[in-house]
Amino acid sequence: MRYARHLAGLRYENLPEEVILKAKTIIRDGVGNQIAASAIAEPAARMVELVRGWGGKPEATVTGYGLKVPAPMAVLCNAMLGHGVELDDAHGSGLIKGGSVIISLAMASAELAGCSGRELVAGVVGAYEIAVRIAKAINPGHRQRGYHTTGTVALLGAAAMATKLLGGDEEQIACAIGLAAMQSAGIQAYLDDSCMAKPFSPGKGAMNGMMAAIMARSGFTGPRKALESREGFLNAFTSRFDAAELVEGLGTRHAIMEVGFKPHAACRYAHGPLDLAQAAYWEDGARLADVERIKVHMSELAIRQASKLPCPNLNVAMGSTQFGIALALALGSNGLRDYWAGFEMPEIHDAAQHRVTLVAEPAFGLGGRQARIEIRLRNGQTIHRESSEPRGEPTNPLSAEELERKFIGMAALTIDDERATELNRTLMDIETLENASIIPGMTVVADGKPALRAA
Repeated sequence: MRYARHLAGLRYENLPEEVILKAKTIIRDGVGNQIAASAIAEPAARMVELVRGWGGKPEATVTGYGLKVPAPMAVLCNAMLGHGVELDDAHGSGLIKGGSVIISLAMASAELAGCSGRELVAGVVGAYEIAVRIAKAINPGHRQRGYHTTGTVALLGAAAMATKLLGGDEEQIACAIGLAAMQSAGIQAYLDDSCMAKPFSPGKGAMNGMMAAIMARSGFTGPRKALESREGFLNAFTSRFDAAELVEGLGTRHAIMEVGFKPHAACRYAHGPLDLAQAAYWEDGARLADVERIKVHMSELAIRQASKLPCPNLNVAMGSTQFGIALALALGSNGLRDYWAGFEMPEIHDAAQHRVTLVAEPAFGLGGRQARIEIRLRNGQTIHRESSEPRGEPTNPLSAEELERKFIGMAALTIDDERATELNRTLMDIETLENASIIPGMTVVADGKPALRAA
């Protein structure tokens, strides 16, 4: 009930300016991810067509497509979109990418309840408070069991937030957390099979979270101590958790400030090596055609998470450190258009499979984000680079200008530059909106068939 009490009492007016700015930036980033994925993400596109066939009450909008369906179905699609291009926000030690789930439920709740931009911001801050704290408390043990924290935990904060935005009280928020916890699921079996399933984990989490919120708001009760009880979430999903992490500083320390942003369309664990490969391209003049071999030192968990080969589809390529390294040394960057173009280049696939070696570095710990790279050129020269953390972390942040360019770049994959700029302004001034339900409609392409625009 402590989380429910905290969220029920959370008000925009009481939030520090830096927390408000961070929440607005996360909302913008989440919406941008969904728009970008609507142009190129095949798993989400397949789900959208399934949902279109199922039909139902037109409650909430599928980003980009404009399809109006029941809210649980809309967030299923939108969370898959939000996780579909590997650019969603990430928390390091919590091993969670909350935006795909939380922002999907925030937008659907705005359409259902007509809540204001200020209410949306406060709700998002509260959702991250819950999700990040739980994720940090149960990891790395939760991840070591094979669970996908984005699917298993983000829905807990999202369900609580949605219940608040739908007008629920403290009791209903507590019930929603319990109902969401009962539906928590998501394993990372996709890491051993080059399939489409990865974004389905946050998608189903979002759907379950939305259902939990709607159920709780209707008066359906849930277990109010579902997190800490003997048969509850914490005991079920990890063998050891940090109880202090769950509540220490609640109300004074804002967990949303610990969230980072991705500059590259790749698994977060690959970002350190990609930063180094891009630096080698631009600063050392390294080019893939001149490279004999590449050795990449990463943590054990980083290799388990981001070493997919071969790459039969774009989603797998975005999750492959080897492919990303080859792409960076061929094109100099790892944006969505780079992956789109690079996927059709046989030399990148060949280099990823035969010239890039990943080595587990004990000094980096189980899941450290440090990276070291050695690039051996055909002329005998070896380039050495290393980093302590990837760009985009709160302690190594992207600038406001970089984050704005990232959003415009994502949105302009599908909608025109003028509309992308207008949407950017709207999202960064979201606190001025009396009714935030206008936002989903601003993402929709005219014919309801999002596609990649010419560069």
